[in-house]
Amino acid sequence: MKTLPEPLQVRAPVILAVDDQEPNIRLVGTVLSAAGYDVIPALNGKQALARSAARTPDLVLLDMRMPGMDGFEVAEELRRNPATAKVPVIFLTAASERESLVRAFSSGAVDYIVKPFVAEELTARVRAHVGLKLARDHLERVAREREEIVALVAHDLKNPLSSIRFSTQLLRRASADSERAERLIGSIAQSADRGLAQIQRYLSKREDVELRRNMSLSAVRLDDALRYACDRFSVQAEARAISLDCENFADVSVMADVDALAHVLDNLISNALKHSPEQTSVAVLMGGGSAGNARIAVLDRGPGVSKERQQQLFRRFVRLGDGEQAQPESTGLGLALAKQDVEQMGGSLWYEDRPEGGAAFILELPLAERVAEQGNAASMPATDGECGDCE
Repeated sequence: MKTLPEPLQVRAPVILAVDDQEPNIRLVGTVLSAAGYDVIPALNGKQALARSAARTPDLVLLDMRMPGMDGFEVAEELRRNPATAKVPVIFLTAASERESLVRAFSSGAVDYIVKPFVAEELTARVRAHVGLKLARDHLERVAREREEIVALVAHDLKNPLSSIRFSTQLLRRASADSERAERLIGSIAQSADRGLAQIQRYLSKREDVELRRNMSLSAVRLDDALRYACDRFSVQAEARAISLDCENFADVSVMADVDALAHVLDNLISNALKHSPEQTSVAVLMGGGSAGNARIAVLDRGPGVSKERQQQLFRRFVRLGDGEQAQPESTGLGLALAKQDVEQMGGSLWYEDRPEGGAAFILELPLAERVAEQGNAASMPATDGECGDCE
């Protein structure tokens, strides 16, 4: 049974205070700790760099004049390190050192405070610059998340739109075959509906869900989902001279999100067809998995995945093929998203080499009847192992 994480705690901003005079360090620590900051002391430049490397501060209070490595050298070293390059630096300076402020700002300082300082001024300046830094970090994080969302939307729309294009091309050649034309028209309509559904899912998605899909888990007929997926790719398989073998699936229900399950199956079958040579077969099988789970296997006779790349297989932007095997239209997102979706549904997804060559992608999802018995209290564990029902 999975343990829910503790509520996230808002951490205190970390201040690195650097001064070769211990009384100054104690005073800064007392003032800022009382204001709710976590103060890390350092008595010289080397100690400051070591402690900033061990724990990245949100702001550095830096004495300008210190024996050995002075404040200017420390600031320049902080700027050279990508982890601390954007950390704001406030110089602590004596009144007689004002002429050095130009060099201080050239070293990357955002402000300065004259010693001896007033506690209220120190707290106000620190609060202002920490607030600006945290706001900038938040905006950069939002920008990164939005870039990833755009990439995810583009990837999820690629399969249905490619299917529409492919089916349209074939439809132009199938006007004399009314039965085949009807199948192609159905494929186009289904792909268009799925593309629109994907757009709606992302438009309605909350920005603070860390790129995870909004899911609604319910009992889903796995056999229906598999037949539907096989039907969607039957025309493409036929056009590529590949046999798409879908067995007579048993009547089994799993706990899943309908759209997410369709997305996962589409990715696995689409990849299998892309990497299969002509005159070979792709098989979609269903059987019993580990305790309380149903297992699906998508098998092909393509080149498989090298041992070196198997460790990276489910990472974002890692493509299945390498060199000549790589698909130019691939974004390297499909398997990463599929694994994320499966794990959100309480299941597991992994890869195995097939005997005599080829790839096997195995998916397990919790049986709806077991989840109902447990009152939705437990999640099925991810399991690795032999693909017992693959062959």
